[in-house]
Amino acid sequence: MSLAPDSPPAGWRAAPSPGGIAASLALVAGVTGLGHLLLPFVPASSIPLVFLVAVLISAASFGFWTGMLAAVLAFLSANFFFVAPIHTFSVAHPHDVLALGVFLISAALTGLIAGRMREQADAARRRADMLEIVSAFAADLSAETSLDGVEAAMVRHLARAADGAAVLLDVADDALAMRLAAPEGATLEAADLQAADWTARHGASQAASAPGWAGSRYAFHPLRRDGAVAAVVGVMNRHGGREREQVIEAVLRQGAVALERVAFAREAEAARAAAEEEKLRSALLSSISHDLRTPLATILGSVTTLRELGEAMPAEARADLLAAIEEETGRLSRFVANLLAMTRLEAGVAVKRDWTDAADVLRAALTRARAAFAHQAFSLSLGPGIPLVRADATLLEQAVFNLIDNAARHSPAGEAVLLSAQVEGGAVAIAVEDRGPGVPAEMQAKIFDKFFTTAASGVGLGLAICRGVVAALGGTIALESPAQGGARFVIRLPIEHLDPGPDRTP
Repeated sequence: MSLAPDSPPAGWRAAPSPGGIAASLALVAGVTGLGHLLLPFVPASSIPLVFLVAVLISAASFGFWTGMLAAVLAFLSANFFFVAPIHTFSVAHPHDVLALGVFLISAALTGLIAGRMREQADAARRRADMLEIVSAFAADLSAETSLDGVEAAMVRHLARAADGAAVLLDVADDALAMRLAAPEGATLEAADLQAADWTARHGASQAASAPGWAGSRYAFHPLRRDGAVAAVVGVMNRHGGREREQVIEAVLRQGAVALERVAFAREAEAARAAAEEEKLRSALLSSISHDLRTPLATILGSVTTLRELGEAMPAEARADLLAAIEEETGRLSRFVANLLAMTRLEAGVAVKRDWTDAADVLRAALTRARAAFAHQAFSLSLGPGIPLVRADATLLEQAVFNLIDNAARHSPAGEAVLLSAQVEGGAVAIAVEDRGPGVPAEMQAKIFDKFFTTAASGVGLGLAICRGVVAALGGTIALESPAQGGARFVIRLPIEHLDPGPDRTP
């Protein structure tokens, strides 16, 4: 809703309008006819009271001066038609003069009061309209999180407030380019562009020219970013009026505050991103100092021992050192794979999705797990009719292996890690379940966050990588708490229909 066009000022400021004069004449004529109809039932001295109705309606509808005109017309009509001698403006009895005088004064006071009431009612309506537009603009701003959105809302509501037009021009390379306009199709003339250019160069508001004078039809106001004028807003206030100017000023103030808020929010987001990057760098440095240095030290020590002692060592000792080298090398390999996967996801590299056999991915991840955790028991269960899924086989295998790794590290001795894949609804569900202590309820919401870990070692990338990979593949991952205890992680990938193509059969 936009502000209604301003009504003509009521009270002392209102000049009689042609419509008001015609309506007053009609009302007085109608009351005159009504008076003739009432003569057989009421005394003639009471008829002038009926004329007060016409005066009241005229003043309340068209303002004080129109009401005064109706009072004069009512006075003359009452004198001419109902005061003896009738059909003349003469007055035969002195008390009739007094009655007519009192009637004229009463009619004037009635018109004044009605006109003032109309003036106050119009002012209250305009204030209500002003508050409605300011409130609607504030509500729109609360939902906007971008500079473009705030500017579009500002232009839209400025046009509503002015009941005219509003435009926004970008200032770039000392040139102006109109980007937003409300209503659509609003244009700028040469004088308008000249005024906008003055505002952009001086950073000050430029008022519109008075009606009938040459110059800009728009009032222009600067919008600043980082201390410089970044845009210029123009408002064409066709009706004028203090109420509309107050609305326009309020919209401009709120818009400027909202633009600053969005700019600060963007700076805060950039600061948070920088802090997150710094946190990542710190975590990686910590990882290098622990998850890389420890296995490297073990490998280096084992190799050095084997080189120096060689055949002098018992065969069992040499086998232990070689097993340590193999175990730590596998640990390094898994860690580097996680780093590469996280780097790929963080960099936003497009995930290549091909038709993949989920059962084959599960078997491959299980093969890696058996090599990495030689003393851990595993159980694999594959449901019937598992279809192909669209996925990156390498990333999906890494995600499944991370779940197996997590389960193996938390499984009690003698308890197997349970792996399964089956069709559930419109998705393939891949589950990894252990019988460990499970995840406390207060930690379940953070279990997939980067750098969050419940273990004494590690940097908490494994489950974060799982979530990132699954999300990139269009699936979901969830943590469940089985009735038997432990933790159950379930990856659900949507089933898509394989297009047989022109050279294939369904």
